[in-house]
Amino acid sequence: MEKNYTTLRGRLDKLRARGMDIPKDKEKERGVIKRYNYYNLINGYKDPFLTDSNNYPAYANPNEDYYLSGTTPSHLEALYIFDENLRKIFLERLLKIEERLKDVIVQSFYEHHSDMGKKKKIAEILHRESEYLRQIYYDLSKVETYVVSEKSGHRYTVIGSKPKHDDTIMRRAPKPFLINKDEIYHSLVAILYKQIVQQRKKNKSISSYLEKHTYLPMWILSNIMTFGNVSKLFEILTLDVQLMVLKKLGLNGGSLPNNLKVLNASRIIHILGLFRNSCAHNERFYCSHVYTPIDDEYMEYIYKFPQASQVNRLKSGTKYLNRQQSQKLDRYRHSIYTVMFCISLFLKQGELTKFKNDVKRELQSLKSTLPSTPYKKVERLMGLDFDWDAYLIK
Repeated sequence: MEKNYTTLRGRLDKLRARGMDIPKDKEKERGVIKRYNYYNLINGYKDPFLTDSNNYPAYANPNEDYYLSGTTPSHLEALYIFDENLRKIFLERLLKIEERLKDVIVQSFYEHHSDMGKKKKIAEILHRESEYLRQIYYDLSKVETYVVSEKSGHRYTVIGSKPKHDDTIMRRAPKPFLINKDEIYHSLVAILYKQIVQQRKKNKSISSYLEKHTYLPMWILSNIMTFGNVSKLFEILTLDVQLMVLKKLGLNGGSLPNNLKVLNASRIIHILGLFRNSCAHNERFYCSHVYTPIDDEYMEYIYKFPQASQVNRLKSGTKYLNRQQSQKLDRYRHSIYTVMFCISLFLKQGELTKFKNDVKRELQSLKSTLPSTPYKKVERLMGLDFDWDAYLIK
């Protein structure tokens, strides 16, 4: 159904009819509706403040939203500001991770290929994009992966041949995902050459460098690459270079084989790239979902959840994880908490402590402003309705 423009008075009347508390003699609450884009504020942040349809009063329209008793525009504004502050906290860390990642990838690429090419004097030309973007430096294979979810709650990935669907142990059939590195390579190279042309027109330092040297080294090209492009670049690097990147970043822990360590690191970089863009574009953030799976055994991921001991006890068995605990674990895995885990892998102890404290400060501020029910809904949507601070540790 088309949405027609409504006046401020019409918006206020509509919200009052839906149960929102907006006294006509209080300019503060009416001022909130004046101050913000109605769609961004109301439709973007209403969810924690809505009552269940089973609790609607008799006069309420069953086809429309209805707000919890006592909800005011200021409450939605508080959540809006909380989300804005949260994006800033995450973006600060994500930008530093992006810079570090670019630097380590370039270092590892040159260290490996310069050393390997000493006899052929590759090092003398490897700084030219016409050389370092050639196919010979990348892995262009197709990789078949299958994500296995057990009844126990244990999750892992198989690379190569499809694992047999054992319904005595597995919750569902293994989920396939094909990584076509040849397609990724050709798509990425086309994007990078396009970016070089664009930057030559609008970036004076780039155009000056190209005019003087006629080429663009990878360490300069990386500065104009997006996080998403860096993610793709990591994915197509040869295994030796990828492992060098993981070692420099400290992401090579655990007992998984090297190819699975690289796969999971690639997934984490992909997640961080998506959320870096979400922060930069001021998208609603606090209730975002993570759809990319991370293996439980990579960097002790499973131990970041309260259900870890139960999952490990039932692992590879025929018994289901308690339904309530299974639902919570799935929700935590798909929530902003998993993004926090991904960020924590790149932080030193003091940096992680500050990161957590910054998030806790904003949560405490929101808690002091919102009624209990919507605040608890916010915590739940964020996957932070447990003692997360004690679990998110180095």
